[in-house]
Amino acid sequence: MDDLGHLDDLPPLNTRGYYCPQCTAKYCDLPAECRVCGLMLVTAPHLARSYRHLFPLKHFNEILAEEISAKECYGCQKTFTATAADKNVYVCRTCQQVFCFNCDIFLHETVHSCPGCASNPTISQYSNT
Repeated sequence: MDDLGHLDDLPPLNTRGYYCPQCTAKYCDLPAECRVCGLMLVTAPHLARSYRHLFPLKHFNEILAEEISAKECYGCQKTFTATAADKNVYVCRTCQQVFCFNCDIFLHETVHSCPGCASNPTISQYSNT
């Protein structure tokens, strides 16, 4: 007769778990890739943390400061001057707001959203700015 003592080490069966919404396969832990249909299964916090990687902020258009009518950065309200640092400005493709170099870097690397788009109610909150 086989010794089934190794089964004593297994946790008891329970009804807790996560179901794949596509094929209803059951999983104990997330994140996991469904072995049946290949769908990536994640929790809401995992999805929230990865949102910025799924929908990154589009690059702004770089143009010469002298070609625009804006006189200050929309992000920090710094006045554009004729110095080499202010030679180029960055324009959001969606809301057309103008940003300085430092704000462009800060928005793309830290904030991951455009304040001009966020403050404009006519621009959909779900658009990929």
